[in-house]
Amino acid sequence: MTGQQPQLTGASDLAGTMTTTNMGNGDKDILKRKYLAVNFVGLAMIASVFVYAALVEIIKRYFAPFTGFVCLRGNLINIIRFILLASAITFYFLIKIIQRKYSTHPSSNLPLAAIITFTLCEAVALWGLILFLLAGHALDFYIFMTISLAFFYIYFPRYDNWEKLMGLRTD
Repeated sequence: MTGQQPQLTGASDLAGTMTTTNMGNGDKDILKRKYLAVNFVGLAMIASVFVYAALVEIIKRYFAPFTGFVCLRGNLINIIRFILLASAITFYFLIKIIQRKYSTHPSSNLPLAAIITFTLCEAVALWGLILFLLAGHALDFYIFMTISLAFFYIYFPRYDNWEKLMGLRTD
């Protein structure tokens, strides 16, 4: 059985074996496979943000002129908009805290940190979609979409960082 690489069979394996302090040559291959799996999840979540944009455009054209599905009185939509913008700013710092917590060796759980990060990044775009559906302002969605994609760009995991955190890279 020596020399054989363990097979990753499920979601539990994605995060399961990266908590050891003694990572050898085979562990670098495991790390690479886990990174590629997480990378695929992240790219799929980024793609879903663009699916939301297509949905916004379809709704705009199908229900033209689209004024939202809910009639909100007064400045309520502005209040909701600013609360969600403040939450997006909070997410920026929350993601930093999560990545620090889950990226400290030897208890490193990099895949979990990446998936949580992706979820928080995508949530910002979902808030924009919800605002669009409430009030009918496509600009709301596109502002939150831009923030979401910026978060994905800033926080998308880099393989060389994973190697450094797991002690597989010395430079």
